[in-house]
Amino acid sequence: MTRRLAPASWACAAGALTVLAGALLLGRSAYPVLGLADPGELVRLGLPVVRLAATGAAAVTLGALTRSLVLVDGAAGPSARARASASAAAWTWAGLAVVTAVLTVADVSGGLAAPGPDLVVQLVVRAAPVGWLACAAGAAVVAVWVREARTWSSTLGVSVLAGVALLGPVVTGHAIDGVGKDLGAPALGLHVIAATVWLGTVGALLVGAPDGEGQHTDSGARRRFAARAGAVSTVCAVVTVASGVLAAAVLVPSVGELATAYGGLVLLAAAVTVVVLGVLARRRLAARGYGATDVRRQRRRIADTRAAALELGLLAVVTGLSVAMTRAVPPVQAPFHTTPTEAVLGFGIPDPPSAATLLGDWRPDVVLVTVAVVLGVVYGRWRHRVEGWPVGRTVSWFAGCAVLVLATSSGLGRYADALFSAHIAEHMLVGIVAPVLLVLGGPVTLARRALPEDCDARDRLEALLEAPALRVLAHPAVAAVLVVGSPFLLYLTPAFSLLQPLGWLMPAISLWFLGVGYLFFWVLVGVDPPPGPRPPHVARLAVLVASMPFHALFGVILLAADEPVAQIPSTLAADGGGGQVFVTDFYSHLRLAWAVDLLADQHVAALLAWGMGDAPLLAVVVVLLVQWHRAGADEDAAARELLARR
Repeated sequence: MTRRLAPASWACAAGALTVLAGALLLGRSAYPVLGLADPGELVRLGLPVVRLAATGAAAVTLGALTRSLVLVDGAAGPSARARASASAAAWTWAGLAVVTAVLTVADVSGGLAAPGPDLVVQLVVRAAPVGWLACAAGAAVVAVWVREARTWSSTLGVSVLAGVALLGPVVTGHAIDGVGKDLGAPALGLHVIAATVWLGTVGALLVGAPDGEGQHTDSGARRRFAARAGAVSTVCAVVTVASGVLAAAVLVPSVGELATAYGGLVLLAAAVTVVVLGVLARRRLAARGYGATDVRRQRRRIADTRAAALELGLLAVVTGLSVAMTRAVPPVQAPFHTTPTEAVLGFGIPDPPSAATLLGDWRPDVVLVTVAVVLGVVYGRWRHRVEGWPVGRTVSWFAGCAVLVLATSSGLGRYADALFSAHIAEHMLVGIVAPVLLVLGGPVTLARRALPEDCDARDRLEALLEAPALRVLAHPAVAAVLVVGSPFLLYLTPAFSLLQPLGWLMPAISLWFLGVGYLFFWVLVGVDPPPGPRPPHVARLAVLVASMPFHALFGVILLAADEPVAQIPSTLAADGGGGQVFVTDFYSHLRLAWAVDLLADQHVAALLAWGMGDAPLLAVVVVLLVQWHRAGADEDAAARELLARR
């Protein structure tokens, strides 16, 4: 075990030296630019080191979870030893995140504050410490939950929560300020998650044996373990590089600004990343030798271990450089020459909406486009393996992906941040039209045909479908309440007004509507069998018809309102939490030259909610009736065949 931990120890030392060197070279340069006082060497040097340690603990946690989810054989869930290791790492992560929050307060306040009420106030009123406290809370929940995660599906849930916890510091950091923050924040979020999983996967490859218990493992299991670790690392590398390039393009908007301290760190991190990619390619080649025999197999195993150790060390250096970047001011933030619209949204909207701008003024939603691409690629790979798959289902699936991209990344998605009517139209497309098309694509049935019955991927798919939480959410009554009640809870309560200034939350809201819509229509008209028992057609028709009046009711309430629902009820920062701009009305603060009457725009939104909500549901009713007719015809044909045999 000591020999296994040696590469990790060297990697920690490399990362710590890198971040210390970066902090020493940057010195006090960032404080005058931001108008802050120097907090002293203890904070200036201690904060990046503790932040690096928190990142390392997060990588160990996600590495242990990834190992149980993907790297080992089967879908039986993690062993007790794996759960204990992940829990200990998560508790360490939570503790270091709290220390980072305290040091962050000291960093922006000019020095360490004594424990007491003043420190508590500073922790909860500033955005950056709140992000780290949210990260600590998420890590603590992970530490408790993973102890009881004895199934593959529950381990997947813990892993998702751990990934979300990583985003706390991201959505309160420098990526949410300045022009392009609508692209920079999600890109940096994907970058952080992918890089952390990559780092943790390489660490798991070096430290953990394939069977999780010891050294006595057959060569086939070792080969599969190494191959899966290489595949996960490759996917993470692709996401890390792509998202890193996008984030760097936003934070360093011109070539000349690469000469700044921040730009220099970006170039250095990019250079080291190129070397890491070469080492990763070398490791994947070495992993192919596990099927050899005797001396050759042993030599290739040693080569693979050495390559993984070098990769881990270089990733630690890149992580140290990334932490050092948080000590410099991105060029996009200095000077602060932006229009009010760019300050709030991250981009400008100079022209009023028209057919040309709504269809042609594209700006990608990084999160939803990524989701659509992943859905399309995975479905396409499965479709390629299955002969005779109905063309209609394929067309329906890719049409759903296209609607998802069109609704969130075309001009409609761009204006959705500035017009309530456009936002409602986007919500209807994402929450109703796209899910209907996707469920008619039959992805689960396609996956079952494409994946062999004895492969681990098939076992994991079945474990996910048998998850108790999914069975509850896919119950017709629960799914109906979620899809009908979500608009009322979001738009007719202060929730929308409070969440709207936090632009980085908008993709999460879209994903929520997409998810609940998929569950609802999966149960009613989906090609795939639902996780639980499917109600008869008459019951499904009753649920569908009963849900239709609620869209009309929602529209009537919007029409009858005396003031816009987008009014912020109290003073709130409208720049994503940075505390620089305070407004009482989000849309008014955009100061658009062509700004429309907010109440009149809300009336348009009401009509869109009514029409775009009920029209697709009428089409779904037709689909359900057709399915009912076909099911009856099939039953009659089966009955006639049975009688003919008798």
